Amino acid sequence: MPLRLSCLTLLCTFVISACQTPPTPPRTPEPIEIQTALQHLENKQYQAAATSFQAALNTGSERVSQQALAGLCLLHLQNQDIAAATSTLDELYQRALRKPQGDNSLQMLRISLQFNLESTLRLNLESQSRQAAEAKQQQLHNETLALQRALAKLRQLSLQ
Repeated sequence: MPLRLSCLTLLCTFVISACQTPPTPPRTPEPIEIQTALQHLENKQYQAAATSFQAALNTGSERVSQQALAGLCLLHLQNQDIAAATSTLDELYQRALRKPQGDNSLQMLRISLQFNLESTLRLNLESQSRQAAEAKQQQLHNETLALQRALAKLRQLSLQ
């Protein structure tokens, strides 16, 4: 009987401990560089934010580095520096593939940055196409004016 009781107690203890959820680790506060960069970003002090994000890249924490890269990508998109935004987003993806953080918010941020970058590229291409069409239209307008002047001169010469 005591053996049965101890086995039952051991089994109950095992079941209870298996059913308990592990305590969530306390959320570590964001590093001061990220906090400072976000404050600068909210105040539209983009150069100061870029400096703070650059400083956060060298903290040694992969999660913080990925956050800093995401912030830098946002700044590049805000400045419409497509080449820098693309390169920063590529680096962010490479780091995420090498050392995934398992953080859904970072994954959603990467996806939204990608969508934003694609939209910005599309808008830039449309703008370039529109500018090319306007330049072609202006050229045709100038040629039409030149032809009208030449026609007027021919009429004038034929009347003489």
